[in-house]
Amino acid sequence: MTTLLEISDLKVSVRTTEILRGISVTVEAGETVGLVGESGSGKSTTARAALKLFPDQAATSGAVVVGGTDLLTCPPAEVQDVRANHAAMIFQAPRTALNPVRRIGDSATERLVQVHGVRKNVARGKLVELFGEVGLRDPERLLRLYPHQLSGGMLQRVVIAAALSIDPRLLLADEATSALDVTTQAEVLALLRRLRAERDLGVLFITHDLHLAAAYCDRVYVMKDGLIVDHQPGQTIFENPVNEYTRALAAAVPKLPDREEVPT
Repeated sequence: MTTLLEISDLKVSVRTTEILRGISVTVEAGETVGLVGESGSGKSTTARAALKLFPDQAATSGAVVVGGTDLLTCPPAEVQDVRANHAAMIFQAPRTALNPVRRIGDSATERLVQVHGVRKNVARGKLVELFGEVGLRDPERLLRLYPHQLSGGMLQRVVIAAALSIDPRLLLADEATSALDVTTQAEVLALLRRLRAERDLGVLFITHDLHLAAAYCDRVYVMKDGLIVDHQPGQTIFENPVNEYTRALAAAVPKLPDREEVPT
């Protein structure tokens, strides 16, 4: 298998606050890797490390290798190359990822036009194809609309299509479905799974939902206080959590009582 992301002993601190305390994470081509933890555990900082997006004045050590390039030691031009060609991020709230006063087509093609120098009409043609690939109907019309005219699920598909427009190998999904209703969430998750298989992508899937990660991901890392405290296949993390914190997360998942236990 091809390793698309390899984070090794990454430490990040801002002034006297340690955000990440020596974490190691890998993502291979064709797999979905979950990164689970409560708010403030460091999971979003870990995802952003793959694009070298650290807090201001952050001190870092370790290694963050994407497509063979160590972002912590390479020159700025190589960092820009990774951001432009190798990795793309899908954020939690699609409405904040798109300019509310610009048409969908202008926002979704901006990266192709401004970074890659693709002609605007060519970029729009590629987005039309990608809109169809992610299940959006009447893509030509959608390009002319504004974000407020689309539902949350449609906007998330637009954001996914825009991320795919650079043909990345690595997708970073930072709470990409948590703002959606359950039905739309299931549709977007199925879409990401299909795209991963068709394009042989590696997906780093960040979520606070251990149950979702266990059901959806090939492997799951559990984070707490800037550390990886558990790592195992998704299918076993509920059955055999090796860390007390993981056991607490698993125990916190609500369960419906058996039918015979329901009082009559």
